[in-house]
Order: sequence, then structure tokens, then C-alpha cells
Amino acid sequence: MTPFVSKSPRLAYLNYRDLDLGITHNGKLSYFEGKVYEIKYLKKENFSRLVKIKTKVDPENFFRNEQSISVHQSG
Repeated sequence: MTPFVSKSPRLAYLNYRDLDLGITHNGKLSYFEGKVYEIKYLKKENFSRLVKIKTKVDPENFFRNEQSISVHQSG
């Protein structure tokens, strides 16, 4: 029996914390650090829209984990 292989093995899975895709350093996640894995996880067409929403709803990034949507810092 062969193991299951997806058509796009470099994509991430929902609710699976793949630390090879991205981790936070000192509890902080910058927009540019998060962008690397978030585009893989959320797809490019959704990334910008979700970052804008996250920035409006949670500007201090209180609700975060290693792979949560990053907040775009202004300034």
C-alpha cells in the first residue's frame, strides 16, 4: 500500500501547525516573515484581503500563533 501524496505537496493543511513553513521569533511575527508561509497556506488571492481584515479587527495581534494571519504594521 503506497502512502497518499497530494497533487501539490508544498501546500499547508488547515489546523496543521507545520513549523517548517513558519515560526514566530520572540512572540512577534512580522508581515514579511508571515507572508512566506501565508501565501502557501491561504493562497495568494486571499492573502492581502485577510491581512487587511486582521489588521482592522486585531491591530495589536492579540489572537496569534505561529501561523496565524500577520498584521500589517503601518509606518
